[in-house]
Amino acid sequence: MNAAAYVGERAILEEEVEARVAALRTGPLAARLPRSETADGRNLRRWVVQVMTHEAVIEAEAAALGLRVDGGGAGETLTLPAAMRMGGVAAAVLARSPLAREVRRHVTAGVEVPDEEIRAYFERNPDRAGTPGEAQRLRREAADRAFALWLARRHAALVRLMPGFEHPADPRHADAAHRH
Repeated sequence: MNAAAYVGERAILEEEVEARVAALRTGPLAARLPRSETADGRNLRRWVVQVMTHEAVIEAEAAALGLRVDGGGAGETLTLPAAMRMGGVAAAVLARSPLAREVRRHVTAGVEVPDEEIRAYFERNPDRAGTPGEAQRLRREAADRAFALWLARRHAALVRLMPGFEHPADPRHADAAHRH
């Protein structure tokens, strides 16, 4: 059994990655996926490893923080603007995992937007002043950015990717076509 990645001491096995890719290939969007023998197909595998390692980071951090989700924990729906703010992997993990949403709540509990920043926003955008929920939206957006940054830092600290499973944008592999 070969590892595709390590999250701390936990191995994400190649067969786990292949099973996840196989599930995608038999799912409702299968016809939209690239063929596995192509560069895009190999990058799909790399993307799946990114998602799986981020999920494992969430699981490890939740355990360290003593966080759990009781029941199904459907939680809130992830909106497209929130997904765009956070980036693909963070959004994918939040959309799929009630535990990730619980970790997000914990990590961002202290995120505040100072009143002076809110006032300055309304001064720059007078058409938005008085819009119900606008200040709350600014706070939610700040929390989204804080969570995405926290997750990226924890991922960088905990994850080791094995050769062939690098990030799709990593220029060290021949299939690197993805750019940020």
